[in-house]
Amino acid sequence: MKRTIPLLLPLVLASAAMAQTATTAPPAVEDADASGNWSLTELQAVWTDLTEDGFTAIDANTDGAVDAAELQAAWDNGLLKPVEG
Repeated sequence: MKRTIPLLLPLVLASAAMAQTATTAPPAVEDADASGNWSLTELQAVWTDLTEDGFTAIDANTDGAVDAAELQAAWDNGLLKPVEG
């Protein structure tokens, strides 16, 4: 039993970390112009390193703005990372 615990511990910790990541929502992003979605500039207020190419990758329907579903999909797929601070 004592040998089993050290072998299983990394798997348990990894599973807990994956479950936590999968259930978290992206940070709140201010919709400065109250349009109901976000522009590149609005997203850059949170993700300062977001480029135009990155924004285009997130804007799945290519309407020039990111809606809540696109933001959540980008977060879930790792296109947007947690910000430190």
